[in-house]
Amino acid sequence: MDLAGNNAKSIVRSCITCAKAKAKCVKQPGAHICERCARLKKECHSKEPVLRRKKPVKPTRTAQLEKLENRIEDLVNALSTSAQGYRPSEDGQLSPAVSVSQAARHHGENGMPNRTTEVLHSLCGDEESQSRSPQLQAPSATEPSPKTPKVEDTATGVTTEEAETLLDRYRRLMATCNPFVVLSDSATVESMTEQRPILLRAICTVALIHDLSRQQAMLKELLRDIGVKTLMENEKSIDILQGIVVMVLWFYPHIFWCQQTTNLLYLAMAMATDLGIDRLGGYLDFRQTSVKAMHPKSQPTAAPAMEERRVLLALFFTTSMLSASFKKMSAMNFTPYMEDCLTALEQAREHDSDLFLVQMVRIQRAIETIHTTEVTSAPIKAHTIAFKYDIERLRNTDPCRDDNLFLCMEYLTAEILIWELSLNTLMEDKSLQLANHIEDLYRLVAVIKAFFDMYFTIPPSAYLLLPFSIYGQFAHAFICLTKLASLEVEGWDVKVLNEVVNFSACVDEAARRFDETLRMEVDGRPVQNDAFSRWSARVRWMKSVYEAKSAAQDSEGCTTSGSQQEDRREDTHAEQQPTQVQQHQQPIPPDDILSADIFTYWDDALWQNFASEFDVGGFAANGGMDFQPTGMPAA
Repeated sequence: MDLAGNNAKSIVRSCITCAKAKAKCVKQPGAHICERCARLKKECHSKEPVLRRKKPVKPTRTAQLEKLENRIEDLVNALSTSAQGYRPSEDGQLSPAVSVSQAARHHGENGMPNRTTEVLHSLCGDEESQSRSPQLQAPSATEPSPKTPKVEDTATGVTTEEAETLLDRYRRLMATCNPFVVLSDSATVESMTEQRPILLRAICTVALIHDLSRQQAMLKELLRDIGVKTLMENEKSIDILQGIVVMVLWFYPHIFWCQQTTNLLYLAMAMATDLGIDRLGGYLDFRQTSVKAMHPKSQPTAAPAMEERRVLLALFFTTSMLSASFKKMSAMNFTPYMEDCLTALEQAREHDSDLFLVQMVRIQRAIETIHTTEVTSAPIKAHTIAFKYDIERLRNTDPCRDDNLFLCMEYLTAEILIWELSLNTLMEDKSLQLANHIEDLYRLVAVIKAFFDMYFTIPPSAYLLLPFSIYGQFAHAFICLTKLASLEVEGWDVKVLNEVVNFSACVDEAARRFDETLRMEVDGRPVQNDAFSRWSARVRWMKSVYEAKSAAQDSEGCTTSGSQQEDRREDTHAEQQPTQVQQHQQPIPPDDILSADIFTYWDDALWQNFASEFDVGGFAANGGMDFQPTGMPAA
């Protein structure tokens, strides 16, 4: 038996008989039978040698991660290649790069949607892509691709030249409205691409106001990439936070198209907590705290950067503004560390806008206190006097200019919230005497008039450049005016209200200004953006609902007085007349895809009084297609 070529561990050293008996098998050199088999006179057969299989070596965790990273890198390269796969055709046309990149991300190698795609769809609200066929349809060779602007820079979605133009536009026309994100004078497209890529993309997106469809496509891509970076790749950075702040502050063109404001803000608040910028660093890291306790002479914790303080205060301001104006989310808690941030910014004064930021946040903090106050045992008068004193104290110590539009509108918003306390009390309990609240109501009317007078001084050419906070405050003032116009309390005369501030006139003026945005230009380029013209249709529809309700009430009053002198038959006919009037005057809602979400960001208490005769809730639920008066059969 020749086993010279086999491994030493695979050589058979015992015969079959000895192996079965588990006995020692000794074979002399040159012998063909072992000593035990010879002694027992048994057959001695050697076993065939069997090579043992080597146990596979399990790769280490590092090797597995490295292999996974290589696969991800290959996938990213493949997606990048597919995104740039369409080249100019013979007629010089390009296929849209955005749709190609979306399709590459939405589908795997087998052409079917993957789990990552589903998560990103839920994050981005991509209704358009969900309604498409799951298979990626390549353009036909005979059909020309649609003409779209050439996209060279896949990182920003615009060409380098366009990015420079948009960055310059943001600096000149929009940066003064956002003291929370300060751009240095040396910041360029090249430097921001390396250091602040998300912030640069956010700036390019919000500054592209002259092309709404392209702006929405860029926003969709940016939301998807933020979702991948934060949820899939676990990336956290000040760059992402600043990009989210810029997006949320100018989110109004997309508020009905993709309602992600709340998701973005809560994502940013969670990221601020993970990064540790919402408090002093020494209180966060348990390891650092333990080291300091064991080695008191260790190096102190680095002071927080000013940009971290600004971003943190931006999250409080934005969440508080949305909470006060629309009552749809809870504001970020104002902590003692935030007060320290205000003090540090006020003392350092790195930029002129820091004082503006400090005053905005302090006024917003007072607003947050006012609108979250629950009137319990203390009389409303005590609350209003205390809040009014706080606002006057802030106004008297204001270091900014008196003609600052943003601060003036914030002060007026705070006063509206102060006097609105009495209005809300009356709406909750209509048995209360109007005489005890009449003074506060007329102060509210006067403040609303002052607010609209200031708002209407803003030229429509600046509407697309202003942050959403201005329109959030306008929406809240409009809601308060609607509450006053529809208030049904004994002794309240709407005609007196209209003598001071006319509801219909305010709506007409607001709608006219919204329509004028279609004719505006920016940097000599015509604007193709109908975001505000759609709002024009909405406020006009609100006016028609209000006038229809008022006409029905007036008709009911006239019918009631005349029915006392008529017989029962005429009285019955007169009682049916308001319903007929209402049917003829039924307002038609704006017929566009955004109508279903018109009520999403408005105060729920408004609709309890305003449109009680109209099935507003059913309209919102049915997507704006089935708007019927209550009790009226569908056609």
